Amino acid sequence: MLFRSTDIKTLQEKKFRLERDEWSVHYTISPDQQVFAGDGGYAGSVAKSANGHWIYLFRPDGNRLIAEKLVNMKNHNYKLEPNVHFTPGGKRIIFRANFEGVPCIYAVEIAR
Repeated sequence: MLFRSTDIKTLQEKKFRLERDEWSVHYTISPDQQVFAGDGGYAGSVAKSANGHWIYLFRPDGNRLIAEKLVNMKNHNYKLEPNVHFTPGGKRIIFRANFEGVPCIYAVEIAR
């Protein structure tokens, strides 16, 4: 699959490859604009991924993204969108999930 990123100041577009199971419904970029995060998906989402239910951290490597699985979302009902966001310092990713039965806000630390 192809992931595209555009620098809004220069309008320069970058294209990255990633595997189907690493595809996410929503993406965000870190405050330092060095890494991305994604909220994964499930078999009924656009990517039709059978094993894509993860909160991911993506690190660019040439023309591809290297995915790091941060949180297993297999018990999450994706009707509630996780909507991943980096904290202002870029050390954590904040997201919503209902894998414990009720919607909650979670944070996962990013290893640097």
